Order: sequence, then structure tokens, then C-alpha cells
Amino acid sequence: MDWIRFAKSGKDLTGLRGRLIEVTEEELRKHNRREDCWTCIRGMVYNVSAYMDYHPGGEEELMKAAGQVHRWVNYESMLKECLVGRMSTKAVWH
Repeated sequence: MDWIRFAKSGKDLTGLRGRLIEVTEEELRKHNRREDCWTCIRGMVYNVSAYMDYHPGGEEELMKAAGQVHRWVNYESMLKECLVGRMSTKAVWH
């Protein structure tokens, strides 16, 4: 099954049962494992755990952004079903 079909399957890809949350820097950093992997792209936080097997660069490449802010292209349509929430404006990245 390809990613687009899987993303539209109705499964909860966020792990939050449809709730959107404000994510702090501290919370984002907790989600840095293959089975629980969040990343922040342009202020929006995504649970990319389910995307691991579909990422063109493979798991190793995707894990480089685990629990971090990541610059990425073509993410909005690819990950819209994985949206966890917005990064907290209180977060300060060093």
C-alpha cells in the first residue's frame, strides 16, 4: 500500500484521536524514537512514525529530524493526516 492510500485509510496517524495540541519544545524532544517520532516543520508538528516505511530516504534519513525542527519540501499534502498541532510560540530553539 502506498503512503497516500494509507494516510487516507482513516487510521489515527497522530496518536491523539483527532485533537490538535500546542507542542512545547520539551514535548517535541520526547518524541524522538522510531515508534514515536514527531518533527516540527514550519511551526507545525507532525507525528511521522507511520511515515517511516514510506519515506523515500528511508528510516535513517527521517530519524535525523526526530524530535527536532526540520526543513522539508512537499510536506503539507504528504503529512496532513499526521498533524499533531502547532509549535508553541513560547518555545525557544537554540
